Amino acid sequence: MIETPVKTRTALSFAAAAAVAALALASCATAAPGTQAAPPSSSTSAAAVAPQGSVPASGSGDNAAGGSSAPTVTGKDALALKGPALAQTVPDVTAAVKNPRPKLPATVTDSTGKKITVAKTDRLLALDLYGTLTDTVIGLGLQKSLVGRSNSDTQAALKDLPVVTQDGHDLNTEAVLNLRPSLILTNTTIGSEDKYRQLESAGVTVVRFESTPSLDTIDDAIDEVGDALGLPQAAQELADRTERELEAAKATVSQLKANTPVAPRGLVLYVRGTAGVFFILGKDYGAGDIVTALGLEDAAAKNGITQLKPANAEALVSLDPQVVLAMKDGVESTGGVEGLIKRQGMAATTAGANQRIITAADGQLLSYGPRTPANLVSLATAIYTEGK
Repeated sequence: MIETPVKTRTALSFAAAAAVAALALASCATAAPGTQAAPPSSSTSAAAVAPQGSVPASGSGDNAAGGSSAPTVTGKDALALKGPALAQTVPDVTAAVKNPRPKLPATVTDSTGKKITVAKTDRLLALDLYGTLTDTVIGLGLQKSLVGRSNSDTQAALKDLPVVTQDGHDLNTEAVLNLRPSLILTNTTIGSEDKYRQLESAGVTVVRFESTPSLDTIDDAIDEVGDALGLPQAAQELADRTERELEAAKATVSQLKANTPVAPRGLVLYVRGTAGVFFILGKDYGAGDIVTALGLEDAAAKNGITQLKPANAEALVSLDPQVVLAMKDGVESTGGVEGLIKRQGMAATTAGANQRIITAADGQLLSYGPRTPANLVSLATAIYTEGK
């Protein structure tokens, strides 16, 4: 039997993670009819694409998609670009090992301090707001063990699996139980604690992880999932590969931003519908590391915003972002780029005036896991090459 503690780190608290999920849930459930799923703005540019294989691992031709390295792309001066851009959805993670053989039972101490013994991994659900846990399961070679998915799991390989979420990012316990899962992995950013307790009462093993929106904690998070699945060696291989890819991605971002003389002020906005769901995301919500890794100046951090702040006109004008990052579905739900810019204060910002709105798939923008390297390249390509 393997017994491993799930590490505790200073990161996004459960309360903060739950708040993001609650925002998404509330906005989906309460927005007025006709305000959701508005068609994409006609002004949105073609997808800004980092060619598949543009994140080579150091010392090899491997990358997040399992392809070969691509030619270097020359970036433009991002401060001179205008118009929106859509970052390409990155490819699915490839397994770091073939035919993994979990060593079970495995006992871990989860993020609540409770010891959990995992006896089976044959029927899995991995549930978190950005699909990171699912990416990790796939990277560990257990894709075929997944029996369902959340609406955040947009991986191509999982498109035929039943969805177990409802009303945004709430959990449908009946749908979960119908799948007879032997194990659920979650950081509770999807579903409530009450529902996970219901599932445990029904005999389902649930392992809770800390939500860790940081580049520095990706390897630890992968190790923790590997320990819970009885695959510590596979997790080490996946973590090592991801680290190599991350270093290569940072080098690619550096090349792309080489022609931008001053770091543009960057901001991550969370928007849903046309009502009141409009927030600035700080580093505690996963925005800081992504903004900085993309070569942008973190406008939120510079102004002392570390958590969640209403994106009112005063705040937006004060921060005056030059580049705004946002979730694709969120921007579409508010009327596309034109609808976002009509929000009070947005048109008065440099990003609003120039329509420099960079969107990415909702489950990708702030994901910290095996797909992060490819995500960084995709976002950087949109920022530094796409636009007028």
